[in-house]
Amino acid sequence: MRSMPSEVNEGQKTVASMIREAIERNGFKDVKECARAIKVPYDLFNKVVGGHIPKDSQLIEYAKKLNIDHRELILAAYKEKSPDDMKRYFNSVLLLEDHNDGVGEILDIVDGLTSDQLTELLHMARLIRTSPRDYCRKGIALLSLYQQMSRELMAHFDSLIIMALRNEDLAGLKAFRREVGDRRPVHQGRQARA
Repeated sequence: MRSMPSEVNEGQKTVASMIREAIERNGFKDVKECARAIKVPYDLFNKVVGGHIPKDSQLIEYAKKLNIDHRELILAAYKEKSPDDMKRYFNSVLLLEDHNDGVGEILDIVDGLTSDQLTELLHMARLIRTSPRDYCRKGIALLSLYQQMSRELMAHFDSLIIMALRNEDLAGLKAFRREVGDRRPVHQGRQARA
């Protein structure tokens, strides 16, 4: 596949990037093979993969044939076409609430947080927003692994992290210290989970 335009903003999917991901996910070697297999005109399909945004009806057809949520594809198209000062409204919770079941769950969690917890959540959200997607995936995998550890192993793991933060002079650890500070793990949270 030839190189494609970058996403609108870091972390924001475009119509082209969503279709490229679907092409790869469905195991096609290139755009031409995919167009042939899903029986769509190659010229128009190639333009869409290159960044052209077709009519909604065409997007819905591509979504069905490539197993993409058509609502996400159309939402991405509208966001791309909108003026820059309007783009942020596409992330509105109200807009997403009926679109994604997870939004309601997030709202329930936020409603139950204290002011300090909300501040921590905001801090974490900012870290996630500015981090590359692969780092976020790895972080989630590590967190999941951490939560499955026994209490003894968690305490040992916490000690290793604290020792590394105190003793190492690596650039990554320095940046981590700046972002997170020298906060020690709160043991109450682990006891509540157990």
